[in-house]
Amino acid sequence: MSEKKRSKQGILAAAAMLLVLMTGCSNNGDASSSANSNTTAPKEKVSIEVWVNSRHDLEVRERLVKKFNETNPDNIEINYKVFADNYEEQLKLALNAGNLPDIAYNITTDLVNAEYPLDLNPLITPEIRDRFDESALTVPPSAKNGELDYIFENVTTFKLIYNKDLFKASGLDPEKPPATWQEMSEYAKQITASGGGQKFGLGLPVKQTVFWRYYAIYPAAVSGDINGRDGWNAVTGKYDFSPFAKYVKWWIDVNKEGSVFPGVGTYDNDMIRAQFAEGNIGMLSAATWDIGVFNDQFPAKIDWAVADFPTWDGKVLGGPAYETASGFSINKNSKHLEEAKKAWEFLISDEMFVELAKKGLGSFTNLAAQDKAIQPTDRKGVDGFVIDDKSVDYPRAPRLDYSVVNPPLKVGSLDVSKSAVVYDVMNQLFMSSKELPDIEKQLEELGDAFNKLAEANVEAGTIDLAKYQKPDFKPLKP
Repeated sequence: MSEKKRSKQGILAAAAMLLVLMTGCSNNGDASSSANSNTTAPKEKVSIEVWVNSRHDLEVRERLVKKFNETNPDNIEINYKVFADNYEEQLKLALNAGNLPDIAYNITTDLVNAEYPLDLNPLITPEIRDRFDESALTVPPSAKNGELDYIFENVTTFKLIYNKDLFKASGLDPEKPPATWQEMSEYAKQITASGGGQKFGLGLPVKQTVFWRYYAIYPAAVSGDINGRDGWNAVTGKYDFSPFAKYVKWWIDVNKEGSVFPGVGTYDNDMIRAQFAEGNIGMLSAATWDIGVFNDQFPAKIDWAVADFPTWDGKVLGGPAYETASGFSINKNSKHLEEAKKAWEFLISDEMFVELAKKGLGSFTNLAAQDKAIQPTDRKGVDGFVIDDKSVDYPRAPRLDYSVVNPPLKVGSLDVSKSAVVYDVMNQLFMSSKELPDIEKQLEELGDAFNKLAEANVEAGTIDLAKYQKPDFKPLKP
């Protein structure tokens, strides 16, 4: 470079420096104070849209969201929207319009197929893993490429509930629920005998056939009769409905004896729960949501308690069953992805779940919320539905595509064209009062049909059956 060019550049640099100094003086301060004022300018507020379909917990969640909006250091504002009645429709409209929320609760299959959810696996820190039951972070076999769409936050447990007042009035010890199915049969007979034609030992709401799931399949868990959900045996990698034959026969027998509330097959679950709340039924199968039912929907006029289901022959060979569900997913295409992640971290915070648990608004996989010390004292039955170290989240059954076999396979007169056919078969056996050989035969045929259907799904490439197998699964925790 020539000496002339160097000289010219030096003059320009000096002029530029002089201009900077002059500008600083004109601002009544030095250059450093100007720089500081720029760095301390308030960060622009970022709005994160959160859509949910749950209204029952709105008061708690909105209160905590308000607190977050006012105190978080990142100037994030959560816009919390509830769509109680038309949630799926709203999500579909938003999908078609390309205007999906930053975070959504209970996402639909449409959103999964549209690749809405961010894979949360990289966000699951050791600290988060320590705060949740293992089942909350277990990627389901149906997940795409092992991705975790959401933390499974809600827990549904399945238990026996019983009327302590009726036990006492019938000469039974109200502190000793039945330990075996034979004992439960005897208790039911004794309650019915002393009930004067008004009170009965049991109820069976199989007008909705799905309740065979709650009155035969899940109760069989503690006897070691299941190794997966809904007839799937994750250990063998086959469907097997034969263990449920003895339970269906048991219900046929107690109904014949008159121990079941009259009109079985004509009443649904609400009707039978209302009768239990009035004090007319001794024992029912129940799930976590029944805490709300007997405290709010049909406030119980009786003293009632929660117990594990009885075992078949007095031996506990499996843990009480529970399921996990629901959670918040992050839109991986969010325009404010980092802020959405921070909002998600707040939504899965211990504070959130503990406040929900204190109000009796559910049972949760969050370990802080599982602590019985924070369970509400005014919500009867809560303690009985909390998962403990005996509880087991049984392996999920394959998600089958029933259309791959056409015409559908049959079991008796019923088409194997939907998962609910399992309950329809059990109901048909019950309503026709079949004997054990016929029950066993038909449930064996049901297993054969489902295994053929599973094989057809494998051949069609719709499922990878290996993902649903757990050869080392043990239903009883050490």
